[in-house]
Amino acid sequence: MNRRAAVRIGIGGVAAAALLALAGCATQALNTARRDFYQGRFDQADRALERRIPSKDRVLFLMERGMIRLFNGDYERSARDFIDAYDRLVELETYSLSRGGASMVVNDTVQDFRGFPYERTLLHAFTAKSHFGRGAWENAAIEARRLIQSLNPEVLGSYPDDAYSRYVAGAALELIGDTSNARLQYQKAGELAPDAGIDPDTGRLGGDPATPRDAELLVFAMMGRAPRLDSANLPDLNVYAEIYAGEKRLGRSYLLTDTADLASTSYQKDAARRAAKTIARIAAKETLAHQIEKDNALLGELTRLILIGILEQPDTRRWETLPRYLHVARVPCPPDLREYTIVFMSGSGVPIARRTVTNPLQRNGALFVSFARDIGGPPGG
Repeated sequence: MNRRAAVRIGIGGVAAAALLALAGCATQALNTARRDFYQGRFDQADRALERRIPSKDRVLFLMERGMIRLFNGDYERSARDFIDAYDRLVELETYSLSRGGASMVVNDTVQDFRGFPYERTLLHAFTAKSHFGRGAWENAAIEARRLIQSLNPEVLGSYPDDAYSRYVAGAALELIGDTSNARLQYQKAGELAPDAGIDPDTGRLGGDPATPRDAELLVFAMMGRAPRLDSANLPDLNVYAEIYAGEKRLGRSYLLTDTADLASTSYQKDAARRAAKTIARIAAKETLAHQIEKDNALLGELTRLILIGILEQPDTRRWETLPRYLHVARVPCPPDLREYTIVFMSGSGVPIARRTVTNPLQRNGALFVSFARDIGGPPGG
């Protein structure tokens, strides 16, 4: 590389710093929306993400806004956001050479956010739940098939599988009468989460016998906040949920997936690749600075400061409104069920939060389908 070209690239680094400063507006919007979400201000959180979505963060914005709308009861627009995120991910399968090159001069945050495989799989699981919320069973089954494809070993590679997503897929397929494929997904979920005691024939949990029931209530119960990507050795809080109809206890939930495990395993798997790329990028930046320094010592030092001292930052973007603990309860219930109460419990059996749920509560034959979430607690807790 000649010195004139190096100078141009060095100046480009200064411009990149300015662009990253502008990108801070997008980060601020995301942080505001996440804070409002976890404080239960869903409308404000939604409004924070109404502005123009930056291209490189489009998938992340749509994931976060879809989650906000899901728990605000706006199931149709939630599904639309999640599906738009999936469509964008399909587009990104074609690698962007320009942004790939820029990441070697700036950092990985200039690249389009795609998320880890577990985030992309859970995108389909939560899209299915958006469809569950309005009883759109066929649409939920479409997401189930996409979810299953995302967990195909040829696609997933050595990244971790996910019992909760498998169970969601099984439920979606069961709800359209595809019992054989539903059974396969329940079986896989049971293999991944053996403590949950999943019966592959009925989808029941906790080792419940396959005795006839007049009606069942299926609740996807979620607790805690998305963990950090490097969240190794976080304490397991052993939280769970109890389900009531009036004063009658119907049963409890069982943990299928702790997203802290998915995040940590995925992050550690990528550690060698990230380290190799970082070393190569710093070496390239040092070479640029050295070339510029030969003609202009001050500009060379400025280039080094910007490219290495300021711009050499890790990409920590993640889907932060994901829950940490993903549970399922499948319990007998009255055939005329109109509402139920979910009590979120600590590992020591102390109630954390209580909610009476009337929506979502959709019925398909003898099966009622719902979901509920406790959004309290510290990040990763």
